[in-house]
Amino acid sequence: MEMSQIMDVNTGLLIANAAFFVGNVLLLWMMFRGVSNAYIYGANTFAKVLHSAMSLCIVGFFFGTYGNITSLINNWAYALAETSQDLPGGVQMFVDRIGATEYVDPSLIPSDPLGLVFMVAVLIGLLGGMWTAPAPKD
Repeated sequence: MEMSQIMDVNTGLLIANAAFFVGNVLLLWMMFRGVSNAYIYGANTFAKVLHSAMSLCIVGFFFGTYGNITSLINNWAYALAETSQDLPGGVQMFVDRIGATEYVDPSLIPSDPLGLVFMVAVLIGLLGGMWTAPAPKD
């Protein structure tokens, strides 16, 4: 496959993953608004359980999208490195910076420790915030 074909395919895949990422950010925003509303109006146990289940699902979707994007970028760099063509300067810098040594499959557990810490912090914020909210106000 030529470099231009690799670039076109992977750019299209990145755009598709970007749409999922935006959707995940909107869902996370919605869940944090739920925590804010729980503090303003109070929340019963059913609402807390429902919010917790939705939060776990949304963070799982976010992990999946994050795993798709990181594996896509790794595989993109590795595919470019495997071409027998001379790579332009910026593309060569991209390949060198990623340092891909093989093709990888997406995983729900991020290969980036900072990404894992961030998403665990988001999950703690969602669950902890909801379960410490007061009872409904009369």
